Amino acid sequence: MKIQAVVCLVAFGGILATGNLQALPSNEVKPIREQPVKLIKTSRNTWFADFGNATFGNVELALPRQTGEGKVIVHLGEDLSPPDAVNRNPGGTVRYQRGEVSANADKPVSPTLKWAPPGWLKSGWVDLPKGMPQVMPFRYVELEGVTENLTPQNVTRVTWMVPFTPDASGFASSSPTLDGVWKLSEHTIKATTFLGVYIDGDRERRPYEADALINQLGHYCLDANYETARITNEWFMKTPTWPTEWRLQTPILAWHDFLWSGNDSFLKSNYNTLVERAMIERRGDDGWFRGFQKGKDDKEIDDIVDWPAVERDGYEMQWPVKSAVLAFHFRAVVLLEKIARQLGKTSDAEKFAAMAAQTQKAFNEKLWDETRGCYVDGLDPATGSVSTHASSHANFFPLSLGLVPADRVARTAAFLKGRGMTCSVYGAQFLLEALYDAGEADAAFALLDSTEKRSWRNMVAKTGTTLTLEAWEPSLKPNLDWNHPWGAAPANIIPRKLMGVEPLEPGFKRFQIKPQPGPLTEAKLKLPTPAGSVIVKLSRDGNKWNASVTVPKGTVAEFHSFQAKGANVVGSGQFRSARVENGREVFLLSSGNWEIRPQ
Repeated sequence: MKIQAVVCLVAFGGILATGNLQALPSNEVKPIREQPVKLIKTSRNTWFADFGNATFGNVELALPRQTGEGKVIVHLGEDLSPPDAVNRNPGGTVRYQRGEVSANADKPVSPTLKWAPPGWLKSGWVDLPKGMPQVMPFRYVELEGVTENLTPQNVTRVTWMVPFTPDASGFASSSPTLDGVWKLSEHTIKATTFLGVYIDGDRERRPYEADALINQLGHYCLDANYETARITNEWFMKTPTWPTEWRLQTPILAWHDFLWSGNDSFLKSNYNTLVERAMIERRGDDGWFRGFQKGKDDKEIDDIVDWPAVERDGYEMQWPVKSAVLAFHFRAVVLLEKIARQLGKTSDAEKFAAMAAQTQKAFNEKLWDETRGCYVDGLDPATGSVSTHASSHANFFPLSLGLVPADRVARTAAFLKGRGMTCSVYGAQFLLEALYDAGEADAAFALLDSTEKRSWRNMVAKTGTTLTLEAWEPSLKPNLDWNHPWGAAPANIIPRKLMGVEPLEPGFKRFQIKPQPGPLTEAKLKLPTPAGSVIVKLSRDGNKWNASVTVPKGTVAEFHSFQAKGANVVGSGQFRSARVENGREVFLLSSGNWEIRPQ
């Protein structure tokens, strides 16, 4: 992804860094030591080790005394050259390195690793935490020149990552495929925290707002650790990246921080910058947000819609007002109203509310195609010209970000259902959110469970990766890397949308449990919150669902049952029926353990 270089002086972690980002202190990023799951001798003096998955680290060798005075050649890589060798020419930005160590060292030794940013990236990458050695992503190790037998204890991988609380989270279901998608995404979110902040992969090692949003939500669903996201967000306050929508996502990142953690310190200290990121100066009196057209506007910022460009579903990029970009501006303004109210800035809140209402009205009057039941790509306010092309992106971004009124949700979702996964791994976050929010659980599940080109199952089958890819497969982005956490949307979509657990009030004081399990027959989730673990277990008997729920102390859950009336609720606290919403009775459950069963 080409970016415009930004050179700045950034205060971070008590250290001033010119043109790049100093990551967390080393005591915040910890090493984990592990032995290979497979270690075999492949020829006379060659051994092959497989660690079962890829992480960022190095290999540490405690070799038995070797004959001769030579060196051991070490090959590390992400890709396999079947059956038992490291692919030494993987192509693209798939990682491989070769090193040497002494064959008769008196202590454990590691090869010297190297990393450098791509030539066009002049600044903005993340430095290694102080005291942390250079690392690379790898799963496989090949050792040449080993004359004596080895055991797994001789070959140790030292992995670096932010600490995760053991057993803080978990998911399992009746679908082995979905469980595999979950594990792929879960492992990706954890393994890519090796610098203590969210980055876009090993090629650039720098933060991007859109990547960070998917990282943030995934991390929150795996552990009640909000500092990694907050520190990453502080970087964006000083150094926004180049895509228009990425900058517009900054208020979204800030709101997630507050809503999940209950801590409004980031909002207080960065309010003015968050307002700037909504780029209100790009609004006209008509309520339209005018994006940045390549070659016509500021050379430092451009509308992106999706990436790589082949994943835009034919989006017409020439329009000054784009439905996809407008949706992010709308969401930013909506959240700025909430932020302003939280901080007691009532006058600002009222202005933002008026802006949001004006934009929503204009969007639904001018960009809706009644005949097709969908939204079109954009328009030019100066001429009144309107696009006739309707991409998936012009519909799922507005639907997931709240621009679509209730009476058009079903038709918009129907349009999307017929098109499938016509977007990138990044766009998948918003497409799945849109489908689940519209109640289209079966359609969303089909995408999570798919084996088509644009699917998580294909991602693994095509390459053998154990971390999510930058794109669905190499044919869509030849220079993709194999360690891109923006491809890990299921780490948050499964807990938040399929299992339906999301905060409604800051710090999970009040939260929603709105399961949409689709064709599953069983599913269980453990999700960490500041108050403790939320546990949801679902089982289906024919067409009827049973649920078991644990609500943490000091919180209230809004549980959406599976029928309009007639559920039996048994538990250790207080409950009441609150309302019927979209054909589902909603119960308020106090802290405790609950069973919700049909009559």
